[in-house]
Amino acid sequence: MKDLSEMLEDELSAAVEVKNPKSLHRYITLLTGGYVEQDVHERRYSELSSSIREILASMKEGFRRMDDRFESLQKQMDERFAAMRKQMDERFNAQERRFDRQHKLISLGFTALALIITAFNLAIILG
Repeated sequence: MKDLSEMLEDELSAAVEVKNPKSLHRYITLLTGGYVEQDVHERRYSELSSSIREILASMKEGFRRMDDRFESLQKQMDERFAAMRKQMDERFNAQERRFDRQHKLISLGFTALALIITAFNLAIILG
């Protein structure tokens, strides 16, 4: 912007008769001051926008990594749950088979006991 103010001052002094060079310099400085401030603001806005874009990109990458991690954890949990369910089913089936065998043995025992009591009663009645 300094170049712009110097160019305007040179062109204006060449175009018109300058009575007070200091006044011309102050006028050009006031005239271009808004442009300089605007340029500074535009540069800062551009830097801020760039920083915000970088932050957003970083946040999106972080969220993507978190999503990947959560999906990985969910998959591990599902696999563990399936393995645990399979193990519990196997244990239940083993217990069920044991229970069936015990039930059969108890039923056979009661049947044998009933037959012995019946035979004993028949022996008493017939004897």
